[in-house]
Amino acid sequence: MIKEPKTLMLVGFMGAGKTTVGREIARQHQSLFIDVDSEIERLANQSIAEIFVARGEAGFRELETQVLSEVQTFNGIVATGGGVVERSENLAILEQSPATVIYLHGNLESTISRLLLEGQRPLLQEKSAVDFFNLWQQRDPKYQRIANFTVETVGKTPERIAAEIVALFSSNEDELALLQLRSEIDAFDRQIFQLIEKRMQVVSSVAQYKKKFDMKTVQQPRMLKMRELLKYDFEDSKDITDEMIDQIMSILTTSAINKENEQLKR
Repeated sequence: MIKEPKTLMLVGFMGAGKTTVGREIARQHQSLFIDVDSEIERLANQSIAEIFVARGEAGFRELETQVLSEVQTFNGIVATGGGVVERSENLAILEQSPATVIYLHGNLESTISRLLLEGQRPLLQEKSAVDFFNLWQQRDPKYQRIANFTVETVGKTPERIAAEIVALFSSNEDELALLQLRSEIDAFDRQIFQLIEKRMQVVSSVAQYKKKFDMKTVQQPRMLKMRELLKYDFEDSKDITDEMIDQIMSILTTSAINKENEQLKR
């Protein structure tokens, strides 16, 4: 059995859901929860945005180091800030801390989408998409370095992510690697279905176009050509066979045709 930690620290890029997931873990596990950014605001008696304006990022990081040092033995769940790995002092604290560190790993696309919805992050207002990509590339190996475990978050609800983390500490050593691999598979499955959902949205637009120009629902030559192109693209793959492509494309095209016919009332 994996020893249950006294202190569980969540790390990850801004917008990874550390605070939301941390609160959910605390709820499911009946633990205490603390957020490093909230503690910094309490210590400075200013909001994060006000601290950045008054003291700059360097001043904010100094406060962050102070708070991080104090909460590393907190009896419960700790959500850190996305930039906690920017300062060597913070990295040292996290690497030497008795806490168990979990990296909430997402992807850049979903993270930026979430940040744009929130719209209240100081660094978000200052950096371009290219800056964010570079920041992502810079921070990811640091998160990996300090983490005891990595949990994939793409396409998962906070409740599901929290449940996976709680499950880590009711598992033995042999089960642990399997749990993390299954976490990755679950994330891939959700990404696949999110893409299918987007595909069906495009199908609706195609149906409107076909209706406008009185086109047939089924474009058989195009469908066959697409399958052949896919088979060509994956001809060297040992896992993606021609049969698999035919089966999956049959499901997708049948669903698309049914949706178009329903939309066009044919």
